[in-house]
Amino acid sequence: MSKISLPLHLTMSFVYITEDGAFIRKRGGSFIVGQNDQELMEIPEAVLDGLVIIDSVQVSSRAMVEFLRLGIPVTWLSRRGAFFGRLESTRHVNVFRQEKQVLQRGGKFYLDIAKKCIAAKIHNQLTILRRYNRYAESADVQDSIRQILASSRHIPAAQSSEELMGYEGIVARYYFQALGRLVPRDFAFAKRSKRPPKDPFNAMLSLGYTLLMYELYTALSNEGLHPYFGFLHSLKNHHPALASDLMEEWRAVIVDSMVLSLVNHHEIRLEHFEKAAYDEQEQGTFLTREGRAIFLRAYEKKMRTKNQYTEGIHSYRHSIARQIAQYAQALMAENAEMYEPISLR
Repeated sequence: MSKISLPLHLTMSFVYITEDGAFIRKRGGSFIVGQNDQELMEIPEAVLDGLVIIDSVQVSSRAMVEFLRLGIPVTWLSRRGAFFGRLESTRHVNVFRQEKQVLQRGGKFYLDIAKKCIAAKIHNQLTILRRYNRYAESADVQDSIRQILASSRHIPAAQSSEELMGYEGIVARYYFQALGRLVPRDFAFAKRSKRPPKDPFNAMLSLGYTLLMYELYTALSNEGLHPYFGFLHSLKNHHPALASDLMEEWRAVIVDSMVLSLVNHHEIRLEHFEKAAYDEQEQGTFLTREGRAIFLRAYEKKMRTKNQYTEGIHSYRHSIARQIAQYAQALMAENAEMYEPISLR
């Protein structure tokens, strides 16, 4: 972490720029990042895999062309975590894979994949609840676990993605109620709130899920798949359904566990949040500038953490890419058995 005032979060592969008035330029084999008239950081193009820009940052046309030439995706978010858009190359597009995505809609392959992913998501949620309840010993949490198990038994017999999503919704309600009882009192919450998040814990979940969504989006694009044609969530304009579908198994693994760690180890505090307008009607709760810096450091650390959930030892970011590649192979073979979701141990 640099000592400069501009909150740049540089890792081996991803950079997060979070300050109004920052700029990005290209010079030689490096990208130059600064603020106002001062150059603050030089990033060799060889180490940059992705860029996330939060708020108003000026990107020169030459830098944009180089991002496209090098295949480096750039994602723009608002300071509230809303997605604005992406700059990405189309060189990875695979029309035959995308054709297969459309042709499989409504078929057995998609339903079988959806069942596997939702079952894995629920397994991972249960694992998180059981881990934390070993210490909390909450009867309410134990009751939620029983309710989740009862609902999850219906998944194998589901006849449609709509039915499957109905059971997933029931499970989600019990899960978040239980999760709210496992955090320190200052961060306790009653239910999941999204647009806008109503409390600090939900604010972190929302930002984490947004970042994770576009990790999946990038991996899907790199495999030539269309992020908007999914197998579980219904088609909707402006919603990358496939990224959302394949993210389900990762939510508890990456974001929920990370946010729980942040609050339980007191790395983030209530002073790192603020109430602010979400739209003309509502206010929400959002991370402050300092809170975002803490959160982004934790998120990137998590994404670089090694795991053994896929064959070999890989970072979570690499594991996601491997999972997407496995999904692409299963799709082309129309064989759901070829895809094995991530399952916490």
